[in-house]
Amino acid sequence: MSTGASIPKPADAVPRYVLQGRVVTLNSQDEVLEQGRVLVRGSRIVAVEPSGGPLPEAFRDAPLIDTQGTLYPGLIDLHNHFVYDVLTLWRVPKRYLNRTQWPRHADYAPLISLPVRVLGGQAPSARAIVRYIEAKALLAGTTTGQGIRTRVSGGEALFRGAMRNIEEPRDDHLPAGSTRVMDLHDDAEDIESFRDALDSHAAYFYHLGEGVDDYAHRRYLDLAGHDLIQPSLVGIHSLGLQRPELDRMAGSGAKVVWSPFSNLLLYGQTLQVSDLLGAGVTFSLGCDWSPTGSKNLLQELKVARHEAARQGASLSSRTLVRSVTADAARVAGWQAQVGTLRANALADLLVIAGTGGDPYDTLISATEKHVRLVTVDGVARFGDRALMEPLVFDPTHPSETWTVDGAEKAFYLWAEDSPLNDLGFEAARALLEEAMADLPDFQRRMELAERQGVGPAPFTLVLDNEPQDVFATGPESSAFVTDVHRVAGRITLDAPTVGGPDYWELLAAQNNLDDTLKQQLRQDYA
Repeated sequence: MSTGASIPKPADAVPRYVLQGRVVTLNSQDEVLEQGRVLVRGSRIVAVEPSGGPLPEAFRDAPLIDTQGTLYPGLIDLHNHFVYDVLTLWRVPKRYLNRTQWPRHADYAPLISLPVRVLGGQAPSARAIVRYIEAKALLAGTTTGQGIRTRVSGGEALFRGAMRNIEEPRDDHLPAGSTRVMDLHDDAEDIESFRDALDSHAAYFYHLGEGVDDYAHRRYLDLAGHDLIQPSLVGIHSLGLQRPELDRMAGSGAKVVWSPFSNLLLYGQTLQVSDLLGAGVTFSLGCDWSPTGSKNLLQELKVARHEAARQGASLSSRTLVRSVTADAARVAGWQAQVGTLRANALADLLVIAGTGGDPYDTLISATEKHVRLVTVDGVARFGDRALMEPLVFDPTHPSETWTVDGAEKAFYLWAEDSPLNDLGFEAARALLEEAMADLPDFQRRMELAERQGVGPAPFTLVLDNEPQDVFATGPESSAFVTDVHRVAGRITLDAPTVGGPDYWELLAAQNNLDDTLKQQLRQDYA
């Protein structure tokens, strides 16, 4: 983002403001204040209360903003491979049975794996990826993500940015989670390593039973047979689990992350919602990644609502909203700090335009243009420009304007200690579009600059969904993992919001989605 001229920063500059509107607390009583206000100072919520009474002395001169919207806790995405979210929907070739099959298709490497390896292996494009995908999440209300890796080989940690990171939260109040993508090996050393990870983390995210066949189901049996169904286990997907397994997950305090759109795109089916609800297992939602998943949680909520209705399951809008706020915080072990609007909680908020109708349906039906404001740690990060301007507490770092469907918005992405403070959203987008327009040429230019010693030092982003281990058995898979010269020449950068002719064309081409879902999503974004 543009930093402009240097403006002195007040020594005591911290966020301090009052937001008014309908307040959906998501607390244990699910209280909704039809006319309420949230008082924020620094990184914390000071009070959540009805509007109209006198403000505390400390807030008498603070900005008082009528949002004309509904306030929620910031959304929590508990399953994503964020680095891949620069890629558009993949035309999934056929219906697959488990997660070991689709990475072996001939199109997977040149269209998904290798482009991200090329872009993530060069400093300029890697930095642009991080800036772009974080902004893409924020503009749809996501304030916390799982699957954001800060570790890089040969470079600084890039994900010290504008949203929270489950794996490396950099906050003593928030216990770090950990993630395992690859399947558990049936050997003593791997089993003990898995057990140690469960014992040492409040939340251990594991791709569990991703598929619809016996292979997927056996991944659960591997855990159960070694007493690894523990309270810290978070089973991502859990598609291969049936009601008895979900009952045991619930009884052991284990949790589930449900990614219905990804399941439907790859496998043509998803969890039985009645089993999920009947077992009483705590669950949350996750987008997975943009090649075979939702762009953001607002889209994933719509898919989940549609699929539950198609199955005839009684999934309430309130429960669905809790799955990306209060219940998601419980899954991560962060419920004492985020996921609800209450005094002393961290000030992660989302404001959606409008105050009428059911407050939970309002969020599920919202699209990116309805996002009026997103705050993280009390800092206004994205929203309507008219709301963002009075919330500027540090004029040293101006915001960056952007437009969504004709509505003028603004980003504020500057963050303490972030190595990306010199890179704005639009600059990142332009850099990625230029590189992806001819990836082989981009790769050659970067390699030449490295040999000549005129380019930045190379490093590699951690790519946690690369074909390896169980994904890479056999000669056909080992070849594409290393041969970066097979990368497709031109790749389209995924647009930051849902919609547009290209997106609907890609959606229409999906073989495993039923037509009613395709039609419903188009209506939701009309």
